[in-house]
Amino acid sequence: MKKILFWCVSSLVAILVLVQCKPKTETEVGEPAKEVVNPDLHEVKVKEALQANAYTYLLVNEAEKEYWIAIPKTEITIGKTYSYEGGMEMKKFESKDLKRTFDSVLFVEGIIDPNPPAETETTTTPKVVSSKELSKGITLAKGGISIFDLYSTKDQLAGKTVILTGKVVKFMPEIMKKNWIHLQDGSNFNGFNDITITTLEKVNVDDVVSLKGKVVLNKDLGSGYKYDVLVEDAVLVK
Repeated sequence: MKKILFWCVSSLVAILVLVQCKPKTETEVGEPAKEVVNPDLHEVKVKEALQANAYTYLLVNEAEKEYWIAIPKTEITIGKTYSYEGGMEMKKFESKDLKRTFDSVLFVEGIIDPNPPAETETTTTPKVVSSKELSKGITLAKGGISIFDLYSTKDQLAGKTVILTGKVVKFMPEIMKKNWIHLQDGSNFNGFNDITITTLEKVNVDDVVSLKGKVVLNKDLGSGYKYDVLVEDAVLVK
């Protein structure tokens, strides 16, 4: 009986020693959590800017590496540092406006100015509300819907063909063998007032057009290009 008792006590002591000697984890040691870094965020310094009809082409420097990016036409300050996210690379891209072929151009949705010019007046952000009202001069085509209708019933419209009428606020040609249009008609649903449309048609900024295409939800093209709602392969409606 004494031998059994001695064996039990010895085993218990050994277990306690092992538990106390267990290496501590980082959480137990109390080391600070590592900072989360966005791998898609790039900080670049502009060395050169070329203005075309729809794009601004920028020669930028990032960590001693030089390359070209293209953004929707924007006024840029040479020598200033900006940032951007994502991007879609196009190799051997020919700019017909500039009559130049780039070995590689990274197309990005926009560029962020970390130090924008100070506002001259104090402004307040208006409360975002939905509106069905169309802008002056815009009349929906026969059978067409508004941007309010599109976003408010997007789940029911997924995979269906719709007709939209509005003003072209942005036109980005020849990306992934398609032209990309941003259309607005004055209406909005919870602040969503702009729809992106892919097409082979050519239009101009400020044109009022009607386009017919298929509604696609949650489209992920990679490189940071994600669309909750996208209208694809649209054609002009006369």
